Amino acid sequence: MIKAALSRLGGLTIMALLVGCAAGPEPIVVYEDQRTSVWIQYDPKAGLGHNHPVALSPSQIAKVLTGIRVIGRDVSGLAFFKSKEGSSAFPPSQVVLLSPYISRAFTKASPQDMVTFYLVTNDGGAIHATSGGLFYRKGHLYVILANAHTSPSSVQYENTYEPNQRDQPLLPIARYKFEVSFDSKDAWIPNSQAKKQDQYDADYVDESKLLVIDLSRLPADPAISLPPALPPAGAPASRP
Repeated sequence: MIKAALSRLGGLTIMALLVGCAAGPEPIVVYEDQRTSVWIQYDPKAGLGHNHPVALSPSQIAKVLTGIRVIGRDVSGLAFFKSKEGSSAFPPSQVVLLSPYISRAFTKASPQDMVTFYLVTNDGGAIHATSGGLFYRKGHLYVILANAHTSPSSVQYENTYEPNQRDQPLLPIARYKFEVSFDSKDAWIPNSQAKKQDQYDADYVDESKLLVIDLSRLPADPAISLPPALPPAGAPASRP
């Protein structure tokens, strides 16, 4: 039993290192309740720095979240098990909740930060987690969707633990369960192309969960009614 526990702990530690969850300054809480959090967290892979703080409107964030789709992976090796259409990563209620707080977080983030989110849903007793992070570089919004409606009890190859990952939102619970796509093909930039343009050479543990969106090419506003603007934010965060 002890050996198994150590094995699971070792697997979690390795995964944490892979996704870059290094020790750093304490996160800055922008919004938090029992099921949802939006934080500003130190990004050890920021390199020379992201282009933060930046003013991205809730409407812009809503367009991006609305366009993200999750496509189930064929982990069996048989192509007919793979989902072709996928499903929305964020239902309208989550888009409405997250967009204003993510927008605010970007106005407070430093060049060494990224904005992270963590959501838990409970549908009839079934717990699912959606988490990830965002940062902005040279007109491109980078979105990492580590988990999408993923059960903490998922057993996917190396994972047999039930992590509480609020402070590690980039840690995938089930690494090979899905990949992401974006509804607007015009706005969706290939990762390798964007990284070259943006002088960003860091790698995420799974590039199929990374989207790069050209905000200037986003389509018209989604048919989502956003709440009134939040009160003015305080001074931007500063990192040494």
